[in-house]
Amino acid sequence: MDQDSDKKPNIRGIARKIQREVRQEVNRPARVPPPPNRAAARARLAARKAAVRQPAAPRQPQPQPRPAAPRPAASRPAAGLTPEVKAQISSLQQRFTSLEGRSQLSDVYDAIGEIEHKLTNLPLELDGLRDRGYVHSGQLEDRLAAVDEQWDDIRSRVESTLQQQVNRLDADVDSAIRLVNNAATGNAAAVSAAERAVSGLDSKISAAQRAVSNLYDNPRNELQAVEQAIGQSKWMIEQLEESPEIQLYEAEGPIVAVETQWQRDGKEGPEGVLYLTDQRVLFEQKEEIKKKLGLFKSESEKLHKLLLDIAASDIESTAHSEEGGFLGMGKADILELVCSSNAPVSRARFHLKGQNSSEWAALIKRVQNGDIDADRAEEYLEAVSEAEAAAGSFPAQCPNCFAAVIPPPRGVTRINCEFCGSVITAG
Repeated sequence: MDQDSDKKPNIRGIARKIQREVRQEVNRPARVPPPPNRAAARARLAARKAAVRQPAAPRQPQPQPRPAAPRPAASRPAAGLTPEVKAQISSLQQRFTSLEGRSQLSDVYDAIGEIEHKLTNLPLELDGLRDRGYVHSGQLEDRLAAVDEQWDDIRSRVESTLQQQVNRLDADVDSAIRLVNNAATGNAAAVSAAERAVSGLDSKISAAQRAVSNLYDNPRNELQAVEQAIGQSKWMIEQLEESPEIQLYEAEGPIVAVETQWQRDGKEGPEGVLYLTDQRVLFEQKEEIKKKLGLFKSESEKLHKLLLDIAASDIESTAHSEEGGFLGMGKADILELVCSSNAPVSRARFHLKGQNSSEWAALIKRVQNGDIDADRAEEYLEAVSEAEAAAGSFPAQCPNCFAAVIPPPRGVTRINCEFCGSVITAG
């Protein structure tokens, strides 16, 4: 009877090891090579960052709006006009003054300056995130390099078109101001002509803005998308850096994070941050709870604790849904996980606040099949191979009690035998 008892742990361990190895082998895809243009894109990006760090400006100076040409002030309404006509003329003159300012297309100049600023600073922000451990979304470098190249191609055309439109609007403003001044006499025909001229000027200014902005809308929109992605990743890294308990494995890369409620009882539960790395799903409670000390007193307690640590390989299925809301508004994004017996929980239900649960489900699938590794920035691809080699170098049995050793996640360099507690190291 004692002999049977001694054998059971080894049998269970061997079965779990075989199950884990089979699952990993089935899900392991062929390594997806990086895009062929990545080397060229990264070279352009590196050259830009090197230029930015030099004292000289990395690009030609951005165009500045020229001062508005001096024009005579609008004439005062003639004496003897009715209050209604005076009010009509005053409103017309105010509208013209506003359009005169808009005719300089300052918004377009500002947009050009914003593009220049982002092309200079976003690569540096991304570089800083890489240094802090954000290794995924390697396509961000390529996207920034592509926008940089596109902007170099179209910038001269944008500036020349801008100058042409400003010159045309200058002539339109000169024509309109003469009619606005004529309207000050109160003559009905003059007022009507001035109103048509002002309305026409409004339309011409809008058309001029579109004529220029249509040239740079694509790079501007792409930069906004990249900026948003970098901002979300920066928030995630900051949360990880603040965590007192989360320790990432060697070569483990965080992918995404979101403010979440773990609905432990189906509807309610702790608030915190849900993380997805290229190996695990982590939930860290991060909230402030008020406790009553009496009838009129209370105190706040800050809770910051890692509550869930689930290996991606232990997630058997995912489900995503939108619940609640009214007429399509205010729906809650719900992510549900069903886990194997190796996980700390059999099921977990999360209310994601501000992100799409279907996107999370898709990312978890990519983590499980290994496809997510192809998204790494190029300089961090080799770290995956090194971590996998280290994980594969663990002995098959514990050197002390000879119990089967379950292959640890990549990046783990030492483990404790789950039967005798001995420390087992890679190699």
